[in-house]
Amino acid sequence: MLNDKEKSFENLFQVLKLTEEHNLTKLKIQTLEEIGHRYFSIFDYEKAKVYYHRSLYLGKKNNLLAPNSYIYQRMYALHFTIESDSAFYYLEKVRIGTLQKGNNLEFAVNYNNYYSYYSSQEKYSIARKYLDSALIYAEKSNNATIITTVLSNFGYHYLVVEKDYEKAVDEYQKIILLNPQDTISTEMADVFINISYGYEMLGDYKNAHDYFNRYNTLTQNIYQGNLKQAINDVETKYRIEKIENENREKQQIFEEKQKNNHKIILIFIALFAFSTILFYFFYQNLRLKQKNKFIDLDRQVKQNIINASMDGQEIERKNIANILHDSISALLSSSGLHLSAYIANNPEEKSEEIQKAREILKQAHDNVRDLSHELLPPLLAKFGLFHAVLDLSEKNSNSILHFEYSSYVADGRRYSEEFEMRIYFIITELFNNIMKHSNASKAFITFEEIANRLLITIEDDGKGFNSSKENSSDGFGLTQIKSRIKHLKGTININSKINAGTSITINLPVPK
Repeated sequence: MLNDKEKSFENLFQVLKLTEEHNLTKLKIQTLEEIGHRYFSIFDYEKAKVYYHRSLYLGKKNNLLAPNSYIYQRMYALHFTIESDSAFYYLEKVRIGTLQKGNNLEFAVNYNNYYSYYSSQEKYSIARKYLDSALIYAEKSNNATIITTVLSNFGYHYLVVEKDYEKAVDEYQKIILLNPQDTISTEMADVFINISYGYEMLGDYKNAHDYFNRYNTLTQNIYQGNLKQAINDVETKYRIEKIENENREKQQIFEEKQKNNHKIILIFIALFAFSTILFYFFYQNLRLKQKNKFIDLDRQVKQNIINASMDGQEIERKNIANILHDSISALLSSSGLHLSAYIANNPEEKSEEIQKAREILKQAHDNVRDLSHELLPPLLAKFGLFHAVLDLSEKNSNSILHFEYSSYVADGRRYSEEFEMRIYFIITELFNNIMKHSNASKAFITFEEIANRLLITIEDDGKGFNSSKENSSDGFGLTQIKSRIKHLKGTININSKINAGTSITINLPVPK
């Protein structure tokens, strides 16, 4: 293998020398690109970058570079590996070339590249759209390799990003059905280990164990196959050399055999070292997975504690509101009525103390009613979430800050009482954050319902903050909001920049 690569480099540099001597510009461009690709294949990215750029510069200079040249795809792969920020430039170049070709396979590859790029930037919602498009064109191309690649990315997306382990398992099962004869590739080994993890997270430990055993068997077969191939290569080379040297002197034959035996020993030493390193990395990978599993478990426990606390708060809020409204408020009203009746029947006993008592009872009644409405707005219970949020927007609007309400949901649309109450208090908390911290003059809230999902957008023109930083700076209120939305199996996306306002998008499944 190493000799083959050395021979390949030697031949390419000889061709490059000839192109320079005879001024063969087009062939020189292709040769530079191939040299860069050889360096990329052995992970020497700096040298690969040098030769790719020389090929690109020469092509542009001599107007020999078509928009759909494959060099752009290779440049994207290189820059995505070493510096993902500059990879987007070449990704756009690849897109232009793909549009010219109009090929379903090229479209699938290009959209899959966009998914990889945006996933590396942790912009998973955008990445998911490109992955959906990649699958459409991959299926149209009827190319099993690109379909397998896209399905593998779907599995990874569900497994790691959305934590939807059931869907992840389904995508990896599709790959197995698509490649029933594939029992030797490293790609299928990755499918087995990922599907094992998915079943483990679903609590199906039998299937998890079965697929983990299949992964172990496959990796052992791959390793043994590579070892046998290396031994066969050595034996073949030894036989060839023996045949070529049959007519040489006995001393030369003996020395040649010693040389070959030495090479075999070195190869076995290298294989042993490789096996040791592979085992070490495999062991470290298992330890890392176990550590991540405990971290996820700890995070889930904390999540459940927060959710249970908030569920208890909401239940207590509702119970207290009902008690205040149905019991205490009613008792105060009844006391006021009895006092009024007494004064009416005994006008001669009317006194300043009785009048003050009536006023105190009325004030107490009003305070209890206001507190009951604050804990659980009557509009929310009677007319639903959208009327309650509209009323909340109007109440919080003033000459300094104006809340603008928009809804594209059908009039009269109602959800379950529990779902509406949770969404209402999430919005209340976000409104409070805007009023306390944003210094905004305008704020907007919009409701949409698409494909059984409720989309809520809240924006303001305030001072904003750097949302690209880690979430460790989130306040307890925002942490609770994120936890509540995750508990509802939804997502929240916060996009904000300093002096450029804040936009918050909440995407929730509508409960049946």
